[in-house]
Amino acid sequence: MSYQSKMTSKGQVTIPKDLRDRFGLKEGEEVLMVPANEGILLKHRMDSMRSLRGLMREEVDLKKASTFIGKVRREWRVEGE
Repeated sequence: MSYQSKMTSKGQVTIPKDLRDRFGLKEGEEVLMVPANEGILLKHRMDSMRSLRGLMREEVDLKKASTFIGKVRREWRVEGE
């Protein structure tokens, strides 16, 4: 399913309510805009933060943490190409 929205003179677009509800977007929350080959990828910023949740609950293996961070960075680069 696709959605359409008009851009205002200030460059603002409205995310349809059903998408905001589906992805838990609330007023004032940040979203990431990632340039991609086919256009702009819009991501809920909290998705990225949730992927890091729980890293510090136990003793952290710095090598594993570094590997994880590198993996996430590579994924972001691929999505933005």
